Amino acid sequence: MGTSVGRIKKAIAQLPVPDPWDCRRFVEDVAELRGRPIILLPVGILGGLASPCGLWLVREHDDVIIYEDSTSEYHMDQIVCHEIGHMVLGHDRAPSSDTGLASDPMFRSVFPDIDPLTVRAVLGRSDYGNGLEREAEMFATMVMVAGGHGQRGQNFRNVLFKQR
Repeated sequence: MGTSVGRIKKAIAQLPVPDPWDCRRFVEDVAELRGRPIILLPVGILGGLASPCGLWLVREHDDVIIYEDSTSEYHMDQIVCHEIGHMVLGHDRAPSSDTGLASDPMFRSVFPDIDPLTVRAVLGRSDYGNGLEREAEMFATMVMVAGGHGQRGQNFRNVLFKQR
């Protein structure tokens, strides 16, 4: 098993993953563990922002997860968990974390209530071309499976989290 998968399993083992799966409860519990509020902001227009379907805004006193809400509930949960993966795996400390998007005029017009000066880092979920994105996506899948998301998730849970 690759080091990334082992690292992800170790991170998930430290989290209160609800079973049966409840995304909002999971986000609330992660926020409590981290000692920082996590604000969920569903929007239906992320496609105009360089096509991410999710964003994590790291701010001084809280985190904001912006996610595409014109998709399936499963996909919304996957997007939110992907961004949580970035959080718990420490991806905001990676050199690629960038605030450039927050000061982009399109971003400011779509999110006028978010002051770009409060954003310390932005991570967006649009493709899996780098290791951090693949790691966050694997985290999201494994969390939802651990929580028994649907019948299909239960089958994957038996494979991914089999006791040895």
